[in-house]
Amino acid sequence: MRTESASHKVRPDQADIVIVGNGALGLFLADELVERRAGSVVVVGPGNRDAGASAAAGAMLGCFGETTTESLRTDASRTRFELGVRAHDRWPEVTARLEEYSTTGSPLLVTPESHVVLNSIGATLDTVNYEAMIKALDEYGKPWAEIDPNEIPGYRPRLDTRALKAVHLPNEGAVDARGVLAALENRLAQTDTVLVDQTVAKLVRNNGQIIGVELDDGHFIEAGTVVVATGARSEALVKTALDDFDTVPMFPGLGFAMLARRTGGEKFRSVVRTPNRGFACGLHVVPGPGDLEYYGATNRLVDTVSSVTWMADVRFLAQYSMQQLDERVASHEVVKWLAGNRPVTLDGFPLIGWLPLSGLYLLTGTYRDGFHCAPLLAEHVANELQGKPGTIDPMFQPTRKPIETRTIEWSIDEYVEHNLAGWFETGAQAAPQMTTNQIADYYRNMAIKFYETMNIDYALGPDILWYAQGSLLGARRVARYFQRLARAEAQPVGA
Repeated sequence: MRTESASHKVRPDQADIVIVGNGALGLFLADELVERRAGSVVVVGPGNRDAGASAAAGAMLGCFGETTTESLRTDASRTRFELGVRAHDRWPEVTARLEEYSTTGSPLLVTPESHVVLNSIGATLDTVNYEAMIKALDEYGKPWAEIDPNEIPGYRPRLDTRALKAVHLPNEGAVDARGVLAALENRLAQTDTVLVDQTVAKLVRNNGQIIGVELDDGHFIEAGTVVVATGARSEALVKTALDDFDTVPMFPGLGFAMLARRTGGEKFRSVVRTPNRGFACGLHVVPGPGDLEYYGATNRLVDTVSSVTWMADVRFLAQYSMQQLDERVASHEVVKWLAGNRPVTLDGFPLIGWLPLSGLYLLTGTYRDGFHCAPLLAEHVANELQGKPGTIDPMFQPTRKPIETRTIEWSIDEYVEHNLAGWFETGAQAAPQMTTNQIADYYRNMAIKFYETMNIDYALGPDILWYAQGSLLGARRVARYFQRLARAEAQPVGA
């Protein structure tokens, strides 16, 4: 085990590559560049990672556990899904390499396996995603086995939310997210990489190219190349140098989780989770490190990046962890509240590639896949920074138009299905004589009215539709983007 150096206290004047963002994407990229001896590297980011997604992550290595009916339905969705499949194969080597630099005293791989439970509280969306998961496992030849839910260690839900079915995934575990970030920093600190514990206020350009970054205290770092990997804050930072650049919009997906110390009962020894449901990745618990357990996570698209979660989300996570995972959770000691903002693009696909300003590269928009895919994406980005062919599909270029994967009718049906899942999971009340179809019609009419009012023909995903339908600022951002896109398409070539 090695100890951390003081490199994060240094403020250099120049570097070959400045990486803005010290989450999983930024640190894994720095590590890859150091391995390649790609020149001097500086990573800039606040040490507390306030509101960042990586520091709040459960870090489940669950590409198949995350499967939904949408994962393989279109070529574009399949391409993104297969990023996770490829990334998954890298993690055994990654954790083995980082163990030497870990300071946690516990293995970075907190568990090698997962159990996905199908209970009766989340409506039909759980069922169809559960079935889609099994179909995908079979298609890709991955191991799984049906198991009696009562045999899952630690899983002791209340009887009215018990699982009807469960699947054991022996090769989909989880890592200690905060431990991995610390180990990466420790590893980088043993090299010539400089870690700057500050925030970049703006990007600096001159004559059509990026020349460096200005820190929040005014210090300037000259750079040959700048990589923006600041998650949900990336779009705003890019626009400090490219205010007229109109990429696919991105929104913060505020998530809340908690680290709790078990005070009694049998420990969880695997990830235990539901399928993806109700605008989010499903309820889950991740064991370790030590006697801690990670309970997560909520998902709420918001107007601005925030590290303050809603009381409703605290209640939701605590109550449903007790009901659906383990009744003993009620007496656990919460040692840390975690809030992070996932970078959510309008079309649901990442933004990875060179920007129109020379020397400026964007790496963001990974939503819930950033931590899992970080080692794979680091290789791809390092290749492109060195002028070599990339290793992933170029469809994720940030200069693209939004990727289309659904029709308006499909979007409305998805929106209804996700709202019904949320309705029944949260125990929402309606008049006793009101049927499920009537509740569905209520949400369907809301979605139809939204599309009629917005007058757009691009079909939104359920989380973006939920956000834009409920936020005036969000609706305006969406509408203005498509208005600008329409004007650009109508403009004569060469005008």
